[in-house]
Amino acid sequence: MDLLMLGTNHRTADLATRERLAFSPEEGRELLRAIVADQAVREAAVLCTCNRTEVYAVAEDLDAAEAKVRDAVREGRGEDLLAPGPSRDHKVGADAAAHLHRVAAGLDSLVLGEKQVLGQVKEAWCGARGADTLGVVLDKMFASAVHAAKRARSETDIDAGAVSVASAAVALAGKVFGDLEGRDLVVVGAGETSRLAAVHFAERRPARLRIVNRTPERAAALAADVGGEAWPFERLNEVLEEADVVALATRSPLPLLHPEAIAAALRRRPHRPLVLLDLAVPRDVDPAAASLENVFLHSIDALRGLVDQSLARRQRELPRAESIVLGECGRFLSWWRGLGATPVVRELREHFEKVRTEELARSLRHFSPQEHERVERLTRALVNKLLHLPTTRLKSFDPDSREGIMRLDAVRELFALGDETDEREVDRGA
Repeated sequence: MDLLMLGTNHRTADLATRERLAFSPEEGRELLRAIVADQAVREAAVLCTCNRTEVYAVAEDLDAAEAKVRDAVREGRGEDLLAPGPSRDHKVGADAAAHLHRVAAGLDSLVLGEKQVLGQVKEAWCGARGADTLGVVLDKMFASAVHAAKRARSETDIDAGAVSVASAAVALAGKVFGDLEGRDLVVVGAGETSRLAAVHFAERRPARLRIVNRTPERAAALAADVGGEAWPFERLNEVLEEADVVALATRSPLPLLHPEAIAAALRRRPHRPLVLLDLAVPRDVDPAAASLENVFLHSIDALRGLVDQSLARRQRELPRAESIVLGECGRFLSWWRGLGATPVVRELREHFEKVRTEELARSLRHFSPQEHERVERLTRALVNKLLHLPTTRLKSFDPDSREGIMRLDAVRELFALGDETDEREVDRGA
């Protein structure tokens, strides 16, 4: 059995291609069932994120497995999206295993150390189990990748700090108040940056989360997604009187908030700090507002500085995280290589067990049951000790390598494993 990874990601393909290869959970299960339908592929799993779609497969013939995966995708999408070309990522064997381990740990993400991808790897693992296409090899490989990712995150700072402007803004606001739980939070705008800020705000369990936008329908849609309230743009000044934090990310060519309006709102809420997070270009808040007492104004440039610091910190942690991930992958590969030696190991143990039981049957005819049991335990322990080192050595070699093949063949030859006629019977003249 060998491993195949066939897919595409943000390094190889543009967004349009990745969109065509996106599969919903139900579509993913249908794809997996189609891939394993004729047993050319023994096991399969599909990993889908916003930046990648990857199929992992276990098969004896990797060319046949690749053809099956491409056929299944063509049937589902109407075109051969995984044909050889610059948009495709293709890995086999140990490279495929190492790739999944790096992906799970966020080492192959668009943003180094991304946390969400680990959950998506777990979903792919569960999805394959739900589709009944998960076998012993992929189950072990996904378990190893998840364990490696957890170790990398707990033992290094590979996921430390905020690495998007929106997450940096929310983290900075949290430092002002100590915690955003129970606070009054506001997002002005409904674009992608505003959406990210709203999602991060919602995760902090605020007492109130309001979405303010010129288009009521867009405000309502975003508010529904994050469990907030939609407010009309005309009531923005009223919002300032109550809010603890306001994040702004609109496309307005001119500032929306001026020092006069902010000062008026502050007079109706004395001694309460107001955090303004200006994520827009051009700016949504007049920079002069920074001089107002109890106003903490942070521009996108300041936030990008925090993001750069976090990314630099993560980059420094990359060698340590890589070492952990590759170490765990190495343990999986040792286990996987051992599978190739398993039939020979099993035959070797059966051979020794047959010799042991035959000799006991011949030699212990006049022993009492208690004596027979003691000798039985002794000889079984002796066989296990004798076979422990040879078994370990056999499993440590790649069964497909020249050295591995020679060692397995040597064991078969030395002990006549697989022969229909037992050599001991030949020696006795049978």
